[in-house]
Amino acid sequence: MIKMKLSFAVTLMLLGISNANAGNRAVEIDIGGIGPAVDAAAFETVRQVVGHAVATGTVDKFIVKGYGIEGGFSACAQAAPGAKPFGSFVKQLNSIKPNRNTTAYSVRPVAACTDEDQIVFCTQEVKMCPDGITYVGRIAPGCGFAPCPGEK
Repeated sequence: MIKMKLSFAVTLMLLGISNANAGNRAVEIDIGGIGPAVDAAAFETVRQVVGHAVATGTVDKFIVKGYGIEGGFSACAQAAPGAKPFGSFVKQLNSIKPNRNTTAYSVRPVAACTDEDQIVFCTQEVKMCPDGITYVGRIAPGCGFAPCPGEK
């Protein structure tokens, strides 16, 4: 009986943990130099991981919040609707281990990216308009497609 209660309690805890993480569909990324310049190899790896996630549609909103004096940046990357490999993207970011003597690095899960007073980079997708000739791209800050000519 005690084993069954313990098993039930552990199951409830695990469900609570997975539900808490399910709401986090974005990560804040900070990488910067702490006196000496930022670890160039780690910085480049972060850029490549983020770039790949944007290119494959895992991330559809990438907001740069600022740049560091010694190199680096602060940003937020948000999962595309229905993006399943977002957890793998976060694991990749967490696996990056820059030189602690030169670089501060953190990856923090958040519910969503906010874009107030920030620079927003949208994916470079295009949509063909009903006329079959015109194409429109995504526009910041919401990253929705621009209206086609004649649409409101």
